[in-house]
Amino acid sequence: MKKLVSILLSFVLIFSLLPFTHVSANSLQKEMQAMVAQGIITGYSNGDLAPNDYVNRGQFATFLARALKLPNGENRFTDVPKNSSLASGINAAASAGLITGYTATKFGPNDAITREQMAIMIDRALSYLKIGKKIAEITFVDRDSIKATSAVANMVGHQIILGSQTTEGLKFNPTEKATRAHAAAFIYRMLAVNNQNDPSVGLPEEDKPIAPTDPVTPEKPDSPSKVYPFAIGTINQKSSVTPSLKTYKTFQEANAAFTNDANQVILHNNKIIKMNKGIVVAKAPASGSATNVYQSNLKTLLLGVMYGSEMEYVTSDDSKITVKVAGQIGYVNQSDAYLQPEVTTENRSYYVVDAQRNLKHYIYNPVTKQSASYIYGKAPVALAAGEKYYSWDGATFVKEDGTEVGTFYQYFNVLPYRTATNYSAAELDAIIMKKLQYVESLYKNNPKGYAKYKDATKKSKLLGLGSILKDFEKYHKINALMVLSKAVIESDYGMSTNAQTKNNLFGIKVYDSNPSAGSVFKTTRDCVAELVNQYLNKKYVPVDGMFANSGILGNKARGVNVRYATDPNWGQKISGTMYSLDKEMGGKDFENNPSPYQIYESTASMNVYSKPEAQNANKIYTYSKEGFVFAVTSKEERADYTWYQILSDSNTDLYGYIVSKYAHQLPIAK
Repeated sequence: MKKLVSILLSFVLIFSLLPFTHVSANSLQKEMQAMVAQGIITGYSNGDLAPNDYVNRGQFATFLARALKLPNGENRFTDVPKNSSLASGINAAASAGLITGYTATKFGPNDAITREQMAIMIDRALSYLKIGKKIAEITFVDRDSIKATSAVANMVGHQIILGSQTTEGLKFNPTEKATRAHAAAFIYRMLAVNNQNDPSVGLPEEDKPIAPTDPVTPEKPDSPSKVYPFAIGTINQKSSVTPSLKTYKTFQEANAAFTNDANQVILHNNKIIKMNKGIVVAKAPASGSATNVYQSNLKTLLLGVMYGSEMEYVTSDDSKITVKVAGQIGYVNQSDAYLQPEVTTENRSYYVVDAQRNLKHYIYNPVTKQSASYIYGKAPVALAAGEKYYSWDGATFVKEDGTEVGTFYQYFNVLPYRTATNYSAAELDAIIMKKLQYVESLYKNNPKGYAKYKDATKKSKLLGLGSILKDFEKYHKINALMVLSKAVIESDYGMSTNAQTKNNLFGIKVYDSNPSAGSVFKTTRDCVAELVNQYLNKKYVPVDGMFANSGILGNKARGVNVRYATDPNWGQKISGTMYSLDKEMGGKDFENNPSPYQIYESTASMNVYSKPEAQNANKIYTYSKEGFVFAVTSKEERADYTWYQILSDSNTDLYGYIVSKYAHQLPIAK
């Protein structure tokens, strides 16, 4: 489970605001920071760009794969483990023909790369981009030591290789180990060539040829040739961006020239900072911590989302991006995300209806370019099988052409924790065993692929959990099936390392930045007690809790998911598990239940009373705003108002009463 803790997020915020260190003294500062801003090269967790650190072959291949947005490739090198963080980039670069190994199966990913080897890879990258050769004479004083003369001559012609001035003359230093700054400069200039931009613009003097016979004329402050950091960009047919020749001093000047053209963007140092329509992609720090979404002051935290999460774009300026997350407005620092214009978006997350009329959610990660899916719940009748639908909040759906279909909530996603399941402890234990038998069969059929499920029916920490969960449901008002579904997701059927070694079924105190951490419990009952007493019934479900946003699973707009998990789909995945378990057990909670809970939301601030009398002496608590979700159990007509009896969100009162005119019933997918 990936959770947020305020102190952790404060730590992340501090680092997000600190300037990168150890780069200002380096002559390739501009290129280095530009490549970091585009997510091609990442800084270290302490904010250091380490420009003078050497680059190995695997790292440079990964930089190229990111820069060119290469498609995934097959594994071909035995010395590149599949679980290596560099495997994806190496395989992609190899499949695109940018790199070769020492042999057909050996690549040497950890070997230092030389400047000449980088030139060869960049030369192949230009061929991949279908950019013609531009051979120039090699005049470096160390030209006799260059072996890849054709590649280097092409790089010189395109001004990707400029050389360094020494007392002996201009040198290329082909066998010199390349640094991160060298890598940034080569890729920066390659992208400039691809964008048909002047690659010498902004290049540091140390890496330019020196022509002492040419007189230097000071440039006038308002000269038209002055290069400023902001520009208007046009997206071309290859989905790359061509900057305008005219540049602007400030964002405000560039924004004044910005139009509604879908192919137009505003650039700041070649990074897209404004577009007309598209997706915002969370780009968390290298440490793996959450990307923070704030209120407009960029200080007050609203929520966090994990690396690669999609957010709905609203607008942006040079410092922040205005986004919607599950319909909730928030603000993200430009450094913590990147913009993906709609015209360049080839893949994104979507929903489909399968043959069994289940609503299936396919999640696409724009960073890793990987997809995964899960069953979310029952497909609304208005959605047709086989078609793609999009939804930012899992409730309001639109077709591929943008036509809105309607709003339909999934029952288990908006079901309050205060409800009770209709299944007994024995029935819960029976479905646990059934699921464990299933995952154990996966191991038996594929021992290597599913080794983690070996002896699941004997070792799983879910065994015997039914009676524990029903006890907490009865005495602490927390739905047993909901907690079981959470345990299934968080502990991987009770077989995760945290579950097996720590009795930790819910990823308690396991963070994005330290997934191996986690609280240790003597028994699984102790773990359930911690979840219920220290989290749900203390911080999330009661309206006075620290993270109260409605006592439902929910999403990033409301519910426990807002602050409990960085995965925006955490609540939907657990509710999908509840839906699937309910179907397997006979549908007693929803699928075949003729009278499931009636789910309502508040339409304004309203009081909840201990009895149907609007007196301060009877007030239990107050829903402070619209959007709080609760279950209505009965209706009572009185002379003053029509009253609803609801399941109380307090820890002590079983029921509460509200005036009906302040409540609205949610449309549930059926």
